[in-house]
Amino acid sequence: MNKRIDRYSGAQRQRGVAIITAILLIAMGTITMVAISSRQQLDMHRERNEGLIQQARAFGVSGERFAAALLYRDYQAGLRENTDSFDDDWAQTIPPVPIDNASIQGCIVDMQGRFNLNNLVNSEGAKAEFYFEQLKRLLSELNIDQAKADAVLDWVDTDINATIPEGAEDDYYSGLTPGYRTANAPFVSVSELQLVKGFSSAIKEETEDYELLLPHISALPTSEGPTAINVNTATPEVLASLSDEIKPLAADLSRWDTGAYEDYPECEDIFDLTADDGPDTLGGDARDLAPYESTLLFDQQVDSGDSGAETAPPGTYDVRSRYFQVRIDVEAEGISLSQYTLFERNNDGKTRVLYRSRDTL
Repeated sequence: MNKRIDRYSGAQRQRGVAIITAILLIAMGTITMVAISSRQQLDMHRERNEGLIQQARAFGVSGERFAAALLYRDYQAGLRENTDSFDDDWAQTIPPVPIDNASIQGCIVDMQGRFNLNNLVNSEGAKAEFYFEQLKRLLSELNIDQAKADAVLDWVDTDINATIPEGAEDDYYSGLTPGYRTANAPFVSVSELQLVKGFSSAIKEETEDYELLLPHISALPTSEGPTAINVNTATPEVLASLSDEIKPLAADLSRWDTGAYEDYPECEDIFDLTADDGPDTLGGDARDLAPYESTLLFDQQVDSGDSGAETAPPGTYDVRSRYFQVRIDVEAEGISLSQYTLFERNNDGKTRVLYRSRDTL
């Protein structure tokens, strides 16, 4: 009798173990299937997003080529004595254009309407006095401490001696966390300025100064010498930085409205050139003149005194430009991409890409 009971109990235990084992196997199988399904879903989303990113980049390059064609056509047309100004077709923004499941918009910015940070040094890498003083005047126009120009100069000059009083070389930057060294070379892009003493992205007040200065500066090659300011596209602050003689007339000579770049670098606002009527200092509003006529008045003012002629040497300003930055914004099913391309346009009107960046200047 006891033996039958033991066999019965043993059979019951075996059936219980079998049931538990079966439940565990089913649970493990379910977990595995869910994991495989989740991984497949993740892979599908990843592939979809990668496809959208590649599509957005392709649209960005297409917009870039359209801009290159627009700049070439502008040069070939030779309008207004082949000057570059806001009257040209390239100076008009491209409104959002729907393409399949995406939209694209963009603008072209004349980078010679800005102060070139690489003008600060000559071909030997030593301080270029005029341009150093010009940067100080520009900072002053923007209510930024002029002394910050010292550190900017030290970043691009080739020596290792800090400019007095607020310069900075390796001994300063190596003491930061994390530490790094000065470039002692030309700026590659304007965003590099955030590494320079006085414009750090880690300090709110310095970031504000950087953002305030950003619409007025560029980082252009100087292999053929300093780049000139295009007075047709320069901001009042940049024009005022050319000399003390120009400063009182800068607002009248400039075709910019200061509010045009409040939302920089948003394309839809960057070419809002509505301007309030200024004083009739030159016997007429320069904004009503053709670009080259406005520049003639500019020439007359610079040449009106010896100090003005010395302050703005030949080649400091012009009415033509070689360097343009194209911004293309693409939206595609939740994917956003901003592409910045710096073009150099040669004497035949053809352009070449100097650099291209995405989502950052």
